Amino acid sequence: MSGYLLKSAEQETLATIDWSEGYLGVDEYVDADLGWSVVPAGSAQPPRIVRQAFDLTTSYARIADGDEGAVYMLAAKARTNTGRDLERSIVLRIAA
Repeated sequence: MSGYLLKSAEQETLATIDWSEGYLGVDEYVDADLGWSVVPAGSAQPPRIVRQAFDLTTSYARIADGDEGAVYMLAAKARTNTGRDLERSIVLRIAA
């Protein structure tokens, strides 16, 4: 797991995963974004990933919505130039 993110239900916020912090080897970089997911997705107003992007070391996701007081897990996946698949997650809490 990579951290904790707090947001209100009304605002959008940016989630980031810095793969260079212990996940990338020497001369290794992010070559492909394999996407973000939200668990659990079955709530009344689950968080939505409205935009995602990546660069050589970081994955980004713009998050909207979510049920007030609920806790979710955001997971990001990426593939490196060496063909390794990486996955990290962030705890997302929607402020009451």
